[in-house]
Parts: sequence; C-alpha cells; structure tokens
Amino acid sequence: MKVLFLLKSLKTPSSRIRILDIMPELEKLGIRCDYETFPRNIIKRYVLFRKCEKYDAVVFQKKLLNSIEFAILRKHSRFLVFDYDDAIYYKNASPSQDMKDYLSSSSERRFRRIIEKCDLVVAANRVLASKAGETTPDSKIRIIPSPVKMDEILSRSDTEIRGIPVIGWIGMKGNLTFIEYISDALRELRKKQDFVLKIISDNSIEIPGIKIEFVKWSLDAQNREIRSFDIGIMPLSADPYSEGKAAYKLIQYLAAGVPSVCSPVGMNLDFCRNDEYAISAEKSEDFAEKILLLVKNCKIRAILSESGKKLVRERFDIGVVAKSYAEALKDNLPQKG
Repeated sequence: MKVLFLLKSLKTPSSRIRILDIMPELEKLGIRCDYETFPRNIIKRYVLFRKCEKYDAVVFQKKLLNSIEFAILRKHSRFLVFDYDDAIYYKNASPSQDMKDYLSSSSERRFRRIIEKCDLVVAANRVLASKAGETTPDSKIRIIPSPVKMDEILSRSDTEIRGIPVIGWIGMKGNLTFIEYISDALRELRKKQDFVLKIISDNSIEIPGIKIEFVKWSLDAQNREIRSFDIGIMPLSADPYSEGKAAYKLIQYLAAGVPSVCSPVGMNLDFCRNDEYAISAEKSEDFAEKILLLVKNCKIRAILSESGKKLVRERFDIGVVAKSYAEALKDNLPQKG
C-alpha cells in the first residue's frame, strides 16, 4: 500500500506531529509513505496533483483548496483523505465572545466541499469530527488524536516542588493571547504564592508583577523543558475556534508526568472531566485557585501525574495512534482487483 501525504508546510507543527513523526510507524505496519509540501507555484502544484495517480491513497492536511484545485486533486486521487486538527472552517478570533468574529463564508464553503467529496476524513477530536458529520456520514469519519513519542519523553520521577514553583506553558506565539487571558488570575496567585512562569515559545510576553522565564522553543529541548514544569497550564477561552483545538500541549504535559490545570473547553474536557487527569478551571479567574491547590497538595499532584502518564501511554503514544491510522486507511481503501 502506497500513500502520499500532502503537507501544508514543513513549518506547520501539525505536519510534523501528525504526519512526519507517524510515517516511520506506518512503514512498520506495511504502509509505504511519501510526502510532499504544497508548492506555491500553481503549475508545480498541478504537476504534483497528477503525481497522485501513482498512489493507492492521498492524504492532504489542513489545506482548504479552492474549487478548481480541489477538483484536480480529486480527479487524480484514487482514494482521498483529509486530515485536520484545528477548526479551520472558522477564523481564529480567540478569545472574542462574538460569534460573528469567527465566521468565514469562504472557509466554511471550502471545508464542506472537501468533507463531502473526500473518501475518508481524519479529525483530531470529537468536536472536529462532529463538524464534519454535518456534511458527510459518520462512517467516513475517524477520530485520530495527535500523538507523542513516549519513548523519547523522560517523565518526572516525582512531583516534589523544590524551591519556587515553576508554572509552565508551551505553544506558538499566536496562542500567547491565552496567557494574557488569565493574567489577572496569575497576578492574584502571585499575592498568595511566589512562582515563576516559564514560557516555551517562539516569542514571549510581559505581565506586570509576574516573573517570566522565556525559553526559545526547539524540538530537541522541548521535552526537557516541559519536564522542568512543576505545574502545566492550558488556558482557553470558551469560543468556537478554541473548542476545536487538539489539546496537544496538555497531552505533552501529561506524558511528562506534569500535573496540570486547563480550561474545560473542547478536547480539554476529555482530560479534566471530574478532575481525573487534569484540574479544571471553569473561568479564567479560577486558575489562581486551582494552581494554588496543586502547589499545596502533593498527593493530588502525584495522583494526576500517574493517571496522566497512563492515559497517554494507552491512547496517545505514537505506536497506538499509528495503528489506528493504519487501520483507518486499510479498512476503508477499496480492494484491488
């Protein structure tokens, strides 16, 4: 079985996490994998689409092609799969509470066209899958989360806090708005508990009254830096774009055994329901109380650390996810002959 993955860009994190990282695992499962990025040049793009005829399946990721380009790709693909891990049918206007700020008729139209005419849809979570279900039968949709490589992660051996607590966050600079979203809560927490806010990103921010340690993100160092967190945070606003997020940073925290606090939005809710794997902060102002709870309670930190690692090993490790991806492709691909 030969599969071609069409990537939005090599700089897109989801291209690495959901495709490039998983390809070696798919090869072990008998799927020969190649990848290409979408060329900027329109002629080169059409040449690439013709190349798709050589493959049993083509998986293209997150790119909302216009009607002409998609028609050409569809024509030259025997079996076409769409993979996505964000609410790309909306504009990213987080944390706005005005629904009109998120609406994009062109994105919605392109998304529905792609979902309707693809042979298989691979969504990163139930929220995204539900959106696809408005346009295509559930039988054509598979929920496959974004994986982590547990064998490359040195999980914390204990949850003792030694010295000033380190509250940590990792993400792209475009999501730093969510740290600003809980800035009042962080300042409130600072009145009761000294701490350092460690930010791993391609940029940083300043919050008056808060000690911030900025670490430039790198692939080689990210796991080591996450392991240095005493508590991880994933704040989100309750908005339609945030609801589609794949909770990847929270999965990273749990894989490293880092007790975490998150907003119960979208996929995050799967982890913090009943505070089983992470602590839920219902409102932005609740982050101060919930972080302080974890700082003060070693027993809760230890329970969350162990339950989180176990969950990630069972459901989000790259070997487990690759098996689900391979089954989705093999089970749905028409038999030759």
